[in-house]
Amino acid sequence: MATEISARGRPRAIGQEEYNLYSSLSEDELVQMAIEQSLADKTRGPAATETTVPTRVNREPAHFYPWTRSAVSPESAPTSAPKGLFQEVMQKYNRSKSQLAPVDPVLKAIKEGDEEALTAMIKAGKNLSEPNKEGWLPLHEAAYYGQLNCLKALHRAYPAVIDQRTLQEETALYLATCRGHVDCLQFLLQAGAEPDISNKSRETPLYKACERKNVEAVRILVQYKADTNHRCNRGWTALHESVARNDLEVMEILVSGGAKVEAKNAYGITPLFVAAQSGQLEALRFLAKHHIYTFTS
Repeated sequence: MATEISARGRPRAIGQEEYNLYSSLSEDELVQMAIEQSLADKTRGPAATETTVPTRVNREPAHFYPWTRSAVSPESAPTSAPKGLFQEVMQKYNRSKSQLAPVDPVLKAIKEGDEEALTAMIKAGKNLSEPNKEGWLPLHEAAYYGQLNCLKALHRAYPAVIDQRTLQEETALYLATCRGHVDCLQFLLQAGAEPDISNKSRETPLYKACERKNVEAVRILVQYKADTNHRCNRGWTALHESVARNDLEVMEILVSGGAKVEAKNAYGITPLFVAAQSGQLEALRFLAKHHIYTFTS
């Protein structure tokens, strides 16, 4: 759900009734709204303007291997009350135990980009096409860590799993896009990966590339015919996302690739309104120009 700035500069949620009201505004009214919002943003300063972007949570792809979870080091951990003797002993025991935990040789090879080690394992008969309990394949790992040579080696050995999904329905292409590994993304597309497979939230690689303002990834995905009008589970399109982030370069690529300026989200709100509500005049002018062209051509 989007947010709006109150008179005190605090964001508040916009309800469905207000969405319905705003959706009936004319383009002139939207322009006036954008001007007022932009002027208000300048008065408040840059810190407040960030809250005009629709409230969204940028999540990294779910990655459930215990050794890839980010751990807080004892040095960086917040200070707490002094620990008793038993707690200190247990902490040292758990730390020494984790240091002795076996390292998965496949994951180690992938993280280090050791293509030869992976190839040797495959030749020795080790099956690297079996998912773990979270549905992750070594192929997903290679895409996640951006290890292109390992990705190529795994694809050569197991071409049929290129579009296999994790339990969160993430493909290798989706993971490579989320992590910004454009070389891996391009290789997977060239190898025949389907660009429009979405995760559980119905977010596609193109959507994630727009969310992360990765212009090169957006350009490549559009070249490979990614659906520019796909909607996530909130009805939000890639164009909605790029407008919310005021990314004119990505907007141009999307519209040139067939994105519909009049696309509506679950509340019936178009990218044109998103630009007006966020006070983004350049984005609004760009969309208005293409909106007029769409209905006069």
